[in-house]
Amino acid sequence: MITKTDLAKVECCFNLEPDVACKGAEKAFVAFADRISKEWSDESRRAIYGDDWFKSAVARVILFRAAEAIISKAAWYKGGYRAQIVAYTCAGLAKLALDQEGTGGLDYIKVWTQQSAGDVLEQQVAKISEAMADVLQNPPLAGQNVSEWAKQQACRRTALEKRVSVVKGFVDWVVTGDERRASKREQRATGLIDRGLDSVKQVLARDSKYWESLRGFCRTRRILLPEDEKALVPACQIPGMVPSDKQAARLLKLVDRAVDAGWQLK
Repeated sequence: MITKTDLAKVECCFNLEPDVACKGAEKAFVAFADRISKEWSDESRRAIYGDDWFKSAVARVILFRAAEAIISKAAWYKGGYRAQIVAYTCAGLAKLALDQEGTGGLDYIKVWTQQSAGDVLEQQVAKISEAMADVLQNPPLAGQNVSEWAKQQACRRTALEKRVSVVKGFVDWVVTGDERRASKREQRATGLIDRGLDSVKQVLARDSKYWESLRGFCRTRRILLPEDEKALVPACQIPGMVPSDKQAARLLKLVDRAVDAGWQLK
């Protein structure tokens, strides 16, 4: 389970803003929400928020949790500052992928498809994490607090400029710039974004109790279809789960049916 604030921290890390993620969940959420709002206001940018974006977001969470586990078990890790090391490791992984010639970044869809980081990315994370720990634990000013150093842009610049060797097979986990651009063009053509994300936003505007109440009413009136039941599963676990755009659209239609059947909006 991951909350919206946790997701915001993960997104800041992979957006090369580990310093923001280290400032806490609230600051990370504000930065994430601000970026989403700006991109959403630009019609040409909305296309990135489709099914592939949600799959990629899940993939980033998978990589974030893999980094947590790898760092915790690392021989060099003696405890302390794990959150900061994880944040910088995820940023370092994203940066390393972008630094590869002609690349469009990490292949998050591949990670999502296999639902794990895989051996190659785990090996790469291990190398990056040790390098990031070295930067974090050796601030330029002797005696400087590591937590405070991690929040500074100077720390971010130093860390992301740190050279890390690329493990064999890493390039198989990045997509080319042409592939990334082609994917975005396809998303714009489908028109899924305008409808899908708006539906998800409307669903997320209500908490899990709202959707539990709707489910109870609809079951009593026997107006639930099997696909409605499936869509209600993540809705009743908000913010731990997020419905897909198709599920969100179905949920909004279900609300209309329930109101017609006498359900009182709460």
